[in-house]
Amino acid sequence: MRMWQFRGETGRVVPTLRWSCRVIFGFVISFSVSAAGEDDYLSALQQEAGKVDKPAAGVASAEVAGDRLSRESFESELKEKYAGSAVFYSKLGPSSQEEIYQEYQSGATISELRKKIMDRFLHR
Repeated sequence: MRMWQFRGETGRVVPTLRWSCRVIFGFVISFSVSAAGEDDYLSALQQEAGKVDKPAAGVASAEVAGDRLSRESFESELKEKYAGSAVFYSKLGPSSQEEIYQEYQSGATISELRKKIMDRFLHR
């Protein structure tokens, strides 16, 4: 037990375990507080991620009526919301663009369309 003790300035034996416990307790408290904040942050991220595939309010009313956007509207919405995918889409040939638009018309999700754009761009 001698390794856990040392002599203080007054010659008295002072347990270093008490100091070690305070340091460890401080670390545990600081990490648990930051972990609670991370949980809130992660739940907010998950909520935002759930909104990605949901259509916008203007698009939802058109889709409920059974008709999708025109090709020009589809391309402009793709540029607004998914700029990277729009760049790759614009580099595709006319037949590939038409194929992607037809899938959009048939009800494919934006995730499926974005994957297809990349597949066509990379010639898969």
